[in-house]
Amino acid sequence: MAQPNLRDPEQWVPRDIFAAYCGERSAKLLAYYDKAKARRKPIVFAFDWLAFFVLPAWLGYRRQWTLWGTLVGMIALITIVASLARFNLPAGAFGGSLIALGTMAPGLLLTNANGLYFKLKKQGSSDDAARAALADKASPSIALALAALVGAILIQVLVVLALPE
Repeated sequence: MAQPNLRDPEQWVPRDIFAAYCGERSAKLLAYYDKAKARRKPIVFAFDWLAFFVLPAWLGYRRQWTLWGTLVGMIALITIVASLARFNLPAGAFGGSLIALGTMAPGLLLTNANGLYFKLKKQGSSDDAARAALADKASPSIALALAALVGAILIQVLVVLALPE
């Protein structure tokens, strides 16, 4: 399989497989999929209250642990480096970035679904096999949202407590 062209929505994960990937309560994400497909861009402006205000919780809610780990890890790393370099970060340094990423959260989910779908297709999977493999990989979970939020806060608190005065 050739390298996919993400500007060509005909090569994206099919809508029904994206619906299976998102699990129950995916109507807003399917509307996002339709909007992104019409604009021929996997990431377009969208608004989700949880993603906008508490991105780490949204990533847990949608089971996006790689993105969660990258986000939380980068914030912790930046905090550590800034402290060791004796550089004071502006109060809104992370807030603006998190809000911007929060408006792109559905696009990040679609991009992740596309990547997983392309990987399965490259391995020779049929659409039925891809649907089964991707089913509920991003299905909502309130318990995981709470765990992700608590985990992100705990990691940041531990980083701050471990830093030299």
